[in-house]
Amino acid sequence: MLIINKKNRTQKIIFSNIDDEIRIAVLEEDKIEKIFFEERTNESVTGNIYLGYVENIVPALEAAFVRIGYGKNAFLRLRDIKNGDKINKGSKVMVQVVKDPIGQKGPQVTINMSLAGRTIVYTPHVNHIGVSRKIIDKNERKRLAKIARDNIKEGGLIIRTASEGISERDMVLEIQELLDKWKSMNECYNRSRKVKLLYEDPGLVEYTLRELLGENTSEIVVDSEDLWHEVVKFIGKFKPGFKPIVRFIEGDAFIEESIYEMMKTLYVRKVPLEKGGNIFIDTTEALTVIDVNSASNITCNDISETSFETNMEAAKEIVRHIKLRNLSGIIIIDFIDMKREESRRKIIDFMNKELKKDKAKTMIMGFTKLGLLELTRKRSTPRFDSKLYTTCPICKGIGKVESPHVTYQKILKDISKVVDNDGSISKISLKVYQNLSGILTPDIKKQLVAKYKAELDVSFLWPVPSTYDVSFERKKVYRKLKKLKK
Repeated sequence: MLIINKKNRTQKIIFSNIDDEIRIAVLEEDKIEKIFFEERTNESVTGNIYLGYVENIVPALEAAFVRIGYGKNAFLRLRDIKNGDKINKGSKVMVQVVKDPIGQKGPQVTINMSLAGRTIVYTPHVNHIGVSRKIIDKNERKRLAKIARDNIKEGGLIIRTASEGISERDMVLEIQELLDKWKSMNECYNRSRKVKLLYEDPGLVEYTLRELLGENTSEIVVDSEDLWHEVVKFIGKFKPGFKPIVRFIEGDAFIEESIYEMMKTLYVRKVPLEKGGNIFIDTTEALTVIDVNSASNITCNDISETSFETNMEAAKEIVRHIKLRNLSGIIIIDFIDMKREESRRKIIDFMNKELKKDKAKTMIMGFTKLGLLELTRKRSTPRFDSKLYTTCPICKGIGKVESPHVTYQKILKDISKVVDNDGSISKISLKVYQNLSGILTPDIKKQLVAKYKAELDVSFLWPVPSTYDVSFERKKVYRKLKKLKK
């Protein structure tokens, strides 16, 4: 019987399947740490392996574009190709997707394949045995490395953290399983001539369990019978004696576990901190800027202590949001100014420790001369918000709309254009957004009636800011018809 390590934070995983969309949330100590959304009909292709053909080589980009039969051609960096190997336009290649398509960009691929199992990763083209740094015990590291060397003839293995304590028999079986997959793919590749999917990475449910399930997982909540069977089947292969509670509920598990309430912090730019401070998160295509403010935090004795305490609290929340929102690219953090180098070092050490738990590769570059912390995070899937939002058709993504004053000037211009060219206007009907109520006051409306010599009807129920609707009614013209006398 396995004993859960009390030093680890208790983890709960929630699976929900509503309208063919799988949603997964991971809680640690009842606080949301990770969340995934994926439509059954629009799953990620990261990890898939294809037989493809080189469509074009662009020396200026040091890249080739490969047709893999999935939307836009895939992007292959030429630096991935080993010395001595050559590809030309029309070459047949085996490639693996390392990044899903994002925006107008196609998927990114590599020729350096890897097949991930629960406890190991097989790398056919890299002859190296590596052991996870999180496995600290030297004897255990030696034991696992020896098993790997004794059972692999070609390629290499990466021994994952989950392999700690695994029996030699179970590890050998998993190695053989991955070798068989690779052999089968090669045979299919060699005999095929058309673009083809050679290997499909496991779906979101299996991937989540493979990557996140651990001995600190105390409970799994599921609201779909199909998902329940998938979860139970995988757990049966995880570790003998490891049996977290798998609870089935009817309805929406995200409602039952208050996940939607917890998700509200993902929608906002301003994130409050428990002790009164806050952080602001602003994201562009390649850069994320995070600003830390002490705000109403007055719990410490002096400004230096307050700054450091707020920064430490902010650092923890920032790491959580980087993972939750799947932020990537260049990330700049403007912490509250710290005079002591020791304080800066503690912030970096803390963030390094927390980011090691993240699956995505992250590098902390350090503080710049301006006191900004600079780091980068690798992206393999789109940002979380891209699955929930689309660009606003009103502000076009800039996050701003025209001021009421600018909109008002446009309205006057449009009305004047019609009234000046048509002297028969008797009524003007105007529908505007509510933010113009402070400009179109009763006094202003009287002035407009006098100016245009027409009745003015204004409604503030128009639903879209910075736009409006204006219509005109003309005076009725009566013509006196004379009866013709016989």
